[in-house]
Amino acid sequence: MKPILNTKRLKEKREEKGWSRNQASQEMGLLQSAYSRYESGHTIPSQSVLKIMAVTLGTSIEYLTDKTDDPAPKELIVNTKDYRLTFIIESYSKFSNEDKDRMYKYAQKICGSKR
Repeated sequence: MKPILNTKRLKEKREEKGWSRNQASQEMGLLQSAYSRYESGHTIPSQSVLKIMAVTLGTSIEYLTDKTDDPAPKELIVNTKDYRLTFIIESYSKFSNEDKDRMYKYAQKICGSKR
């Protein structure tokens, strides 16, 4: 079952950014018509769309779905439109420690940094 979006909170967070519905949809990479249906409550967003909304608005899915009254994000938020970075960040927790070490060493190598 999909979590129910608190449309009032979604609108409030959008307005805090000073965005129109159209601007919010562009920032989130959503069609304006889809975003409008979410904010008006006509359509329930998927978990992945909820995550995009929360990250873009600087809050948490839990806040947007009434599971908490604390609007602060609960996890590291990286606001990027680069699908490659998003994939790496979301996949990182699934890596073995050995793979994490390899990834870290590779990043050091290509960045030319030794920490």
